[in-house]
Amino acid sequence: MKTITVLGGLGYIGSHLCEILLNQGYKVINLDIELFGWKHCKLFEHENFIHIRGDARSSADLAVAIRDSDIVVNLAGLVGDPACSLNLDETWLHNVVSSNTIAEVCDYFNVERLIYASSCSVYGAAPSDITLNEGSYLNPVSLYAKTKIKSEEIFLEKFSGITSIIRLATVFGYSERMRFDLVVNGFTIRALKGLPIEVYGGNQFRPFIHCFDAARAFLALVEEKEVKHIDNEIFNICAENISIVNLARKVKEVVGGDIKFVDVKEDDRNYQVSSEKARWLLDYEPDHNLESGIKDMADNLKDKGYDDWEENDLYYNHKVC
Repeated sequence: MKTITVLGGLGYIGSHLCEILLNQGYKVINLDIELFGWKHCKLFEHENFIHIRGDARSSADLAVAIRDSDIVVNLAGLVGDPACSLNLDETWLHNVVSSNTIAEVCDYFNVERLIYASSCSVYGAAPSDITLNEGSYLNPVSLYAKTKIKSEEIFLEKFSGITSIIRLATVFGYSERMRFDLVVNGFTIRALKGLPIEVYGGNQFRPFIHCFDAARAFLALVEEKEVKHIDNEIFNICAENISIVNLARKVKEVVGGDIKFVDVKEDDRNYQVSSEKARWLLDYEPDHNLESGIKDMADNLKDKGYDDWEENDLYYNHKVC
């Protein structure tokens, strides 16, 4: 039985990943600072799940979580442009300085494989008619994206084991640690609650991936046996590219509601990405497209109510960080 340490395993993607790994027969050690609580996690009674309350910036906490591990999956850090723009120094400490520490601790304990969660936001702004791959020019327009680029460099240069980077598209979908600060999720909850779907600009393109499929991509890298396919390799993970205005129309088709256009400057981020490399080398295919993921999320949201979706800070990264 291999032991997998997940850094940030109580999060939006991490809670899916821990469950998937346990279902596949792995022992899972989860290190999480519990910034968004732990009551949403259903795994604490599982015999192969060990939770450690700790900080990925601390070498002592990392040592406890990593010393007996074969593979480390790093989902830790501050996520998203709004959360990362609140305090620039704290963001750099959480997202970059910690990467140096994680790489060093993993090396010290002879971790076999290290998998890092990066973001397609590193591509930043690109022409709408170009589909970007892992070798495309990086053009970050936010501090969040810049920290991801720097951390990619740290792990690829400083960790001596098998190193893999996943650049995730914008995530969406239902998770036990629910987020409404993501564009698809925000559109969906507003439509369900009878509020207009507010579109700011709308012509900018984004790639999207369901949070469960994002977790499955990490599993694919954990289980890949052909080391040459994944060592020092970067993978875009995306199911669908779409403009924000057409995304709003899709939510309206699936859930209902009205669209309201807000006259503001469009977001500078504009990019479409290809996931062909993951399909060819990892045999990875997402299970959800936008339509099926929105429908599944809407069903879960209706079933559980989420009447506190606006005032509960736990659903918004930037309100808690």
